[in-house]
Amino acid sequence: MGTQAGVGGVITGPGVLAQIAQESALESGGAVLPELSVAAELRRLYDLTGQLNRIPTEKDDTFRLTTTDGQFLVKVAPASESARIVNLQSAVMLHLENAAGPIPAQRLIRGVHGQIESTIVDPDGNDRILRVLSYLEGSLLATAKPTPAQFAGVGAMLGRLDCALSDFAHADESRLLIWDLKNFSHMRPLLEWVADRDDVTMATWIFDQFDALVTPRIGDLETQMIHGDFSPFNVVVDPASEEFVTGIIDFGDVVRSPTVFELSVAVANQIGADDRRPWASALDIVRGYRGVRQLADHEASLLAITGPARLLLRALIYGWRSSTHAHTREYGLSHSALDWTRLRCALSVATPTVEAMLAATAETTRPTERE
Repeated sequence: MGTQAGVGGVITGPGVLAQIAQESALESGGAVLPELSVAAELRRLYDLTGQLNRIPTEKDDTFRLTTTDGQFLVKVAPASESARIVNLQSAVMLHLENAAGPIPAQRLIRGVHGQIESTIVDPDGNDRILRVLSYLEGSLLATAKPTPAQFAGVGAMLGRLDCALSDFAHADESRLLIWDLKNFSHMRPLLEWVADRDDVTMATWIFDQFDALVTPRIGDLETQMIHGDFSPFNVVVDPASEEFVTGIIDFGDVVRSPTVFELSVAVANQIGADDRRPWASALDIVRGYRGVRQLADHEASLLAITGPARLLLRALIYGWRSSTHAHTREYGLSHSALDWTRLRCALSVATPTVEAMLAATAETTRPTERE
């Protein structure tokens, strides 16, 4: 029996995890591109010259280009990522350029022929898509120590971003993506790579709760294009600025999915970070989000499960890849261990208590924008 689309676009059928992983382009695919080759392509295709510095990433070739006119980010998609998916990412960024409310996202730089994407050939003969983007100066949220008001500002910016993307459509918007919580239930096989039996028990409970409380409702949830990875490493901030959030980067995980899953990512990245108040920062983000974009109470309550589920998903994927990919072992194990610790901390608060706190985030907010 082949793979099929189930309720709400959830993919079902045999070998689903393998298909999701393949279509998510987790493998880099293709040879590492020499800086000299990239520099030559930048001169030819963008009339840009300067100092190239490689930035370590999981799968693509990324560089910071320093020129006499400023800095740029150069990204070359892996050979395993189709041109259609790269175009989806580019289309989202172009859409944000024309958003009614300004969104401080990276911008695509046009080439000598006005192009936003350029095809180059790597040393293995693979076609790869090269793009040049604006370089956003500032600090990452991951390095900051935000106040509750600033965390609310993070949520408000995410709400603004979702408002701007609410009318976006693309032929490949419903891509298969391993990070998309629509596919979370298919990740159970990754428990095989979890050594700690207590962690397996905890993870199994989260899967069971997700399957019982979230999966049956996915088809009824509001969906739209989402950023998909609004993490502290993709949010640029300026603590001295009243706005606080000054940039949004990395649109590699954009996908059409329930809007509440967008917020689940932001929640997952904060829960358990403070062992004294495991949900405090996440609740500030939710409060800020609901101040600019409507989120129904019954959807907000799902964050008590989808937040931990997204954190678990990251722990499982990092742990799996560290066991099967030697070059990512140290990186994966360190991140996975931290995620398991934070997950235990977050789940130390009873789910009904978390649901009550999530419900309270609507009491002091009134949406100023509604799509």
